[in-house]
Amino acid sequence: MGDNGIRSLSRITQPDFLHFITQLDTSKPAARHVAINIIKNYAHYLYENGLVGKDYSRTIPSDNYKRQAKLPSTFSKEEIEMFINAIDRGNPKGKRDYAMFLMALKLGFRSSDVANLKFESISWSTNEFIFEQKKTGKSITLPILPEVGNAIIDYLKYGRPQSSEKHCFLQVVYPYNKLAPHDLANAIQFYLKRAGIHLHNRKHGPHAFRHSFASSLLHEATPLPVISEALGHTTSMSTMFYLRIDTSALKQCALDIPPVPYCFYKQKGGYHE
Repeated sequence: MGDNGIRSLSRITQPDFLHFITQLDTSKPAARHVAINIIKNYAHYLYENGLVGKDYSRTIPSDNYKRQAKLPSTFSKEEIEMFINAIDRGNPKGKRDYAMFLMALKLGFRSSDVANLKFESISWSTNEFIFEQKKTGKSITLPILPEVGNAIIDYLKYGRPQSSEKHCFLQVVYPYNKLAPHDLANAIQFYLKRAGIHLHNRKHGPHAFRHSFASSLLHEATPLPVISEALGHTTSMSTMFYLRIDTSALKQCALDIPPVPYCFYKQKGGYHE
């Protein structure tokens, strides 16, 4: 604006905004996308505060930039075994953590759904978890696997403090409140460190366990709709995000490179020409 002789906010017009956008570096789409959003918000701020007469944010075009999501972070079968073995199930906290993390690793529970699990969501008569997912609001039914069910029973009988709280998993210190999702994240970091698992720039929150669950289903050649149902996704499009971590299957899709015929190198311009 200064280079164009504009010294007052009230003199900024729509062409000024558009001219600035045309000068953004198109070879850096991510930075350009951020800059356009900042300009939009700034234009709206100017209008809301009476510094300009029109809301130019409505006329600034949006770009079509879509960031390619990073590969989900997962843990190998050996690392998961190391993690589980690092949990001391001889005390109440260990019994609780063992049950919670089995739910994430064996059934793909989100940390929010583990923390918000109520007794009414556990149907022992049908061996099912029936609950509404915190993130999507979608109702889901998952089987209570014997290993998971036994871990929950062990916690309820010998680890859970006496409380009228309706949530299943509680903090281990008084006043024994229900857990929050960040409590699971802190516990995961503690056991990863105790197990000596090297992260190698991987994410290491509760969602990495959900990714590992999806990865194990892919390695077992589980159909995509089944994985989508197990993860509680609204559509299979969300589940396709995980397909990129199945490297063994991706290798089967790779085409062999046909050999280059020797005559190619003999032709003019074909080799050192």
